[in-house]
Amino acid sequence: MRSGGKIAIKVLFDTNFLMAAFEGPVDVVERVEELLEAKVRPIILKSQLRELERIASSHERQKAARIARAALEYMKKKEFEVVENGERAVDDAIVEASRREDYIVATNDRELRRRLRRSGVNVIYMKSDGKFELEGYQP
Repeated sequence: MRSGGKIAIKVLFDTNFLMAAFEGPVDVVERVEELLEAKVRPIILKSQLRELERIASSHERQKAARIARAALEYMKKKEFEVVENGERAVDDAIVEASRREDYIVATNDRELRRRLRRSGVNVIYMKSDGKFELEGYQP
């Protein structure tokens, strides 16, 4: 994907990052583009998409279902690329795919952030004040 002659930076969004962002009306792709000062190609794993669809159809967790539906609509609008990850556990698949494909990962999961940093993967997370923070990225 090219924009203005530059290749877009591939960012893999974790489910918890999308769900946290959609508790308030936040354009996560736009905010990540501002943080990186670059065009972003948003990516999500197939298993994460299935998880969001499962949450969206839940009748027991109405608030989470509403947020998941908003995230799914947003992903369609922003044309997220869905990447197959086989049968691996989601966190393992995120670490493996991000190392192999040189993705930056947007996640709020502390343990996953630690694993990604140990693997040399750049991470974006949302601070408690709602600001996005970047760990490890050097343009």
